[in-house]
This record gives sequence, structure tokens and C-alpha cells, in this order.
Amino acid sequence: MKLSNLMLGALLVLPLAPLQAEEPVDYEMINKIIDEGFNRSQVMETLYHLTDVIGPRLTNSPGMREAADWTRSEFETYGLKNAKLEYFPFGRGWSYDAITVHMTSPRRKQLNAMPIAWHPGTDGPVEGEVILAVIEDKDDFEKYAGKLDGKIVLLSKAREQDEPEAPVFTRLDDEQLADIEILPIPDAPSRGNGEWTKKLSLFKETLAFLAEQGAVAVARPHYRDTGLLGGTGYLFRAGATPALPGIEMASEDYDRLVRLARRDEPVALSIDVRAQFYDENHDGQNVLAELPGRGSRPEIVMAGAHLDSWFMADGAVDNAAGSAVVMEAARILSAIGARPKRTIRFALWDGEEQGLFGSIHHVKAHFASRPDTIDGKPVAPDDEWTALRHAWPIKKGRDFERLSAYFNLDNGSGRIRGIYGEGNPALQPIFERWIEPFHEFGAETVVLRSTSGTDHMPFQAMGLPGFQFIQDPLDYASRLHHTNIDTASHVYEKDLKQAAIIMASFLWHAANRDERLPRMPLPTRPNYAEKKKDDNLSLIHISEPTRLQ
Repeated sequence: MKLSNLMLGALLVLPLAPLQAEEPVDYEMINKIIDEGFNRSQVMETLYHLTDVIGPRLTNSPGMREAADWTRSEFETYGLKNAKLEYFPFGRGWSYDAITVHMTSPRRKQLNAMPIAWHPGTDGPVEGEVILAVIEDKDDFEKYAGKLDGKIVLLSKAREQDEPEAPVFTRLDDEQLADIEILPIPDAPSRGNGEWTKKLSLFKETLAFLAEQGAVAVARPHYRDTGLLGGTGYLFRAGATPALPGIEMASEDYDRLVRLARRDEPVALSIDVRAQFYDENHDGQNVLAELPGRGSRPEIVMAGAHLDSWFMADGAVDNAAGSAVVMEAARILSAIGARPKRTIRFALWDGEEQGLFGSIHHVKAHFASRPDTIDGKPVAPDDEWTALRHAWPIKKGRDFERLSAYFNLDNGSGRIRGIYGEGNPALQPIFERWIEPFHEFGAETVVLRSTSGTDHMPFQAMGLPGFQFIQDPLDYASRLHHTNIDTASHVYEKDLKQAAIIMASFLWHAANRDERLPRMPLPTRPNYAEKKKDDNLSLIHISEPTRLQ
């Protein structure tokens, strides 16, 4: 008995190991957010206005300008402060009214086609025989010299057939989520070969050569089948307008033309494209609004999604869905009277589809920048995304230390299943606590791995905490992403409501924790891996630099 007491006494005086305090969770505020987000939601009304009323929102088009004005006004209606437009240099505005494409020989048939963005219209119908001219580099020009006058040029071979193995529509199961949780050990980073710039430069030179040789139009196939179309184009800078009308055909129609041309059948098309340019203003425009924090110069938490879209449909899942969720999170927090410690800034980006231009501009203007040269060579103006990774050093801006976190939504309209931690293990226990109340909502995964292709990248590239949520894929990548069926018919109301509630909750907790979220060290120049050459300069589908996921 005495021995036991002595031992107990000894234990009582032993120093205790420090215990890490558990990350607090504001359940009272979460309950308010859930009530407002489920019972008085406006997320679908927002989505329907962006898609059904306004429609396509190509950067610097009339539709995008209308969307920017309308969303800024909506933010003011919610009671947010400092609602404004933030301008940045972009290029020409463009839109189209109509397109008609017929095969006139060897038989008459209407073809499924879209114009390529920023290509001129035809100024009335143009007709011409088809010629297959596969140009993989400038040495191929001489093959076709003197053969193109009056011709409509097919730029590629027929699409290779494949049998789809994955389902068209999916939600992430436990096994797939577990796979995402496995952190891949990164290889040494590559310096980059500027392949995007090479492809775009070759395309420009090809169009100029074809016009010089008397061609009247060019055509390419969409890279998917089942009648899908995209029409994405990147020659939007003032002074870089293509010399020829360009169309994209459904692969089934395009492949028929190639088969006929290869058998020396006389193939002819009639093309009528009505398109117009807008040169009154060459700026893109972000939309910003704030829920003010406390104090004279509080820290900042941000949420964002890109408002711009491509033009062939309504840009519903890419990315009116993400924009509607960000706006709904803003509305919810304002409606329940949230008064955060840190300012919550809401951003709807422009120019994402052409290269993250809007978010890059905002980060450079407010938080941090990199040089406009890489190893002494100027960065191409259309290739700023490369500079985000390979230009050194990083220069901190005035508000670098004020930003606590940026949260992004841009992988379709699927519900949130978790969040990417971007390689920062200090965040994992924090995010796990914040997402715990939403396990029954289907969100419970916090992973260390990084993801790419969205507007969080400029933040991460500057050493700032930028995050993208994990979402159910649905049919985003399989058939909706950048296609002519990206409409509100493919958006699910329950998914958007869930996403808005989780977004609002994460913003509230990030804005009110005692300390700023922990950061990784400021990126410095790495040891690059050996440079590898990429000879794939295909003109058919120029891979977009911003869509890597």
C-alpha cells in the first residue's frame, strides 16, 4: 500500500508530454449553414441564370461581360462589400451566330460541325473540294505547295477507333478514394520543353501557309466520338487572328471525308459560318466581392471558380456549377449574419480556359510574382502557366503574408468527396476535423497529393495555400468537358447544395481559426531532371495547358 502511494506520488510529479490541442469545430455555425443551404438554397436559380439566360461565356465575349456584370450585382444583393470587376490584358472578343456545313459531293449530307473559336466567319457560303493535308512540321509545307488553291483542308488523319472501357457516369467508390489517398513520390521536376508554344506557333504558320496557297477553310475532327464537338481555339490575341475560317466536325462525319479522300473520290463541302469579333475592349475581367473581416487590415481567406466557359454549349458543369457554388457559399454566410475574423474574398475568374489568365493576374497583382523570363529567355505571352513553375525567384507582394487559404471548385458538378492537401502534412489533421461533420454527406477524404489544371495552381506556385476539392466525376470527363452538351440538364441539385454547404463551412473555419493555416516553405529553384524531347506536335487537338486533371 505504501509502495503504491509512493509510485503514484512519483507519477504525479513527472512532467507531462505536451498534448496537441484538437482543432476546434464550430458546430453551431455549421448547423446554421446546413439549415440555410438546404432549406433556402438559391444555387440552382443562380446556375440556371448563368446557363439558360446568359449562356456561353467565352472570355471577352458579350456573354462573359453580361455574366460578370450580373454576378457582381448579385454579390451586392447578398450584402457583400467591395463587389467589383478586376481587369487584365487578354485579347479580342469573339462570338458566332450560326454555322451550316454540307457535303455536296459525292452526295449531299448535312454535317455536324462547330466553328473553331477566334477564327473568322466565311462572309457567306464557301465551297471547295476537300484535300487531306497532314502537316506535322514545317518541312511538310512543300508537299502541298501548289495543290491547295480553292481547297478545304482536312488537317488530320481519321481518328483512331477505340472501345470505351470505363463507364460514362461514375461516382467515386471506397476503392477509388483509397487510391487517391496514396501519395505518389514525385520525380525530379522537368524544366519543360515549351511544347504548348511550339504547337501553337506551328498552327499559326500552317494557317498562314494554307491561306497563301489559296485554301478557303480548314477542318479538324473532335477527339471524341458520338457526335460531340468542342471548337476550342487559342489565337485570341490582337494581331494573331487566323487567316482562314476553321471548323471542327464530329469525328464520325470527319472520318467519312478522310475515307472518301483516300479512295480518290471527289469530295466537296459547302461551309457557311457567321462569326464576329469585338475590339472595343481587349481586357478580361474577374469578379470580386468580400465579406469583411474584423480590424483595419485583416488577413484573407478566398474561394473561387472560373466564370468563363467555351462557347459551344452553356458551360454548365464547366464551370457555372463551380461559380454557382461559390456564390451560394457567399449568400449563405451573409444570410446567417456571419462576421468572420478574416476577410473572406470571393472570386469568379475569367480567362481560365485559355491559360488561367484571370487567377494568375490576381495573384501577381496582390500576392506574389515570378520573372517573365526563364533562363534569360522571355516567356511567351500565351504561356504564363509555364512561368508559374519554371521562372525564379519568387517575389513576395504586399499581401503575401495576409492570405491564409484559397479554396477552388472546378471539376464538374459532382458533390464534394474530400480535399487535396497539396503535399502539406500539417494541414491533414486540420482538414480532417473540418470535414468530419460532413461524413454523412459523402465527404470524408483528405489526401496529401496534389492536383492540377485549376485556378488554385497560381497560388500554389507562389508558395501560397491553394486547394481544390475532390469531386465525384459523374460524366464530366467522359462526355461533358468542353463539349456541345455541357448544359444544365447534366447538373444535379443535391450535389451543388452539398458542395456549397461544405465550401461555406471550410471558409468559416479558415477565417476564424486562431492562427493562419500552416504553409509549406517558399518554393525555390529545384534540381531539374534531364530535359526530354517531345516530338508530338499534332495540330489536331492542341492540348490545353489548363486542363490537366
